[in-house]
Amino acid sequence: MPFTPPVVSALTAGVLIVMQMVLMLAVILARRRNRQSLGDGGNPDMLLAIRRHGNFAENAALFIAGFTLLELADGHGPALEIMCAVFVLARISHAIGLSMPTTVNRFRLAGIVATVAVGMVLGVRLIRIGLPLLG
Repeated sequence: MPFTPPVVSALTAGVLIVMQMVLMLAVILARRRNRQSLGDGGNPDMLLAIRRHGNFAENAALFIAGFTLLELADGHGPALEIMCAVFVLARISHAIGLSMPTTVNRFRLAGIVATVAVGMVLGVRLIRIGLPLLG
């Protein structure tokens, strides 16, 4: 059986890596502006830049691993492509929401809800694939 590379997951990983670098650069610029080497120094703008970057990092790696496992185990198709696209849009929405003056807003909420929804679907699909294969 020939190996089929996980192209949808690879493309999604590429997009997520670029997004992660943009968020990291935003933290670096905020640190330079505020002359803050570590932590947030009590600066709310610094804290939000750190949280945008950190929250993205908390989610992106786990999801890309899950997307890749799903693609390798089940192939790619419209369902995987939709999940990947929704996850990317959710992370963009969440970062926008954390950039707004009031952090309780529809962008952040939409990002959270979409991330949880994709995570639940992804997790259940991986469990349904893995359980029957256990000895």
